[in-house]
Amino acid sequence: MNMNNETHSPRVELIREAAVLQLKLLADGLRDAALIPVSLLAALVGLIRGGDEPDREYRKVIKLGRRSERWINLFGHQRPLGKSHPAGSLDTILGQIEEVVLEQRKKGRSTAETRTAIRQALDEVQKGDRDEGV
Repeated sequence: MNMNNETHSPRVELIREAAVLQLKLLADGLRDAALIPVSLLAALVGLIRGGDEPDREYRKVIKLGRRSERWINLFGHQRPLGKSHPAGSLDTILGQIEEVVLEQRKKGRSTAETRTAIRQALDEVQKGDRDEGV
């Protein structure tokens, strides 16, 4: 999955893909760690509340888990989220960061300048999400 148009050596591509996988594994692990207590709490709430739909909150947690799974797209097998999706996807964000880093490197910018450019690009993404009512 090459996010830019430049031709890279197989070694550079392997490093890039390994780094992307590590970031996705980290995001997936954090998501799993957050979903453990949330899913248990949702199940407990349903058991205590009872009624016709004791699993209502639990199903919402499952739905959230599925959406986050698509957002992370750990192994690239999930159907991509559309451009209209307010949170984009992790692939989209990583692609934007990669684009900024390569552009800054091409211009001979320092690490600090590159970091600032990445922050500005991510701020623009957040601003776009707010403008769309997210």
